[in-house]
Amino acid sequence: TLRRMEHRYRQLMRKVRLYLLTEVRKKSWASKFLSARVFDPVYWSWNRQSVATGAAWGAAAAIAPLPMQSLWGVFASLWRKGNIPVAILMAWLSPPGFTFFAIPAQWWLGWFLFSLVGLPTSGANWQMLKTGVQQWSWAPFDGLSIGMVSLEFLTGWIVSSVVLGCLCYGLVQLGWGIGHFLRSRRKAAGK
Repeated sequence: TLRRMEHRYRQLMRKVRLYLLTEVRKKSWASKFLSARVFDPVYWSWNRQSVATGAAWGAAAAIAPLPMQSLWGVFASLWRKGNIPVAILMAWLSPPGFTFFAIPAQWWLGWFLFSLVGLPTSGANWQMLKTGVQQWSWAPFDGLSIGMVSLEFLTGWIVSSVVLGCLCYGLVQLGWGIGHFLRSRRKAAGK
């Protein structure tokens, strides 16, 4: 069944690529360049390295507080030759409203890392954050260094994205290896 699914996937990708390449001739220079690059078979191949790279970039983009996270996953996959459909699917991991919870958590992670290393922190705490959210106001944060809060948030965001991306990369590699091991055992037992 896995081979049949892979065969269907390859057939579908061939049809999509053929259609898009014929449509590219009708587009502008920038569209032609981007379409030719995005639909290069390298970025759509179904192999261990490509899928793991696409999953890692998509997951890292999923928790980024940026609009259009799927696009960031695609751009990162173009940069590092990851599987584009997998990157898009992984970027859809973040449900609507997730950013509302991720931003404070990423700020706290940055604050925790700063205090762990001994760097000066902004002085913000969970109580201020809770009060600010309950009142929908920035008033509890008056007098704090916005630059320092931003630096803590940026640090937490980068660290959490890297950790989640590495975790997804490792899990896909591990899952792919286990699947390959089980298939080879099943094939050996069938002989």
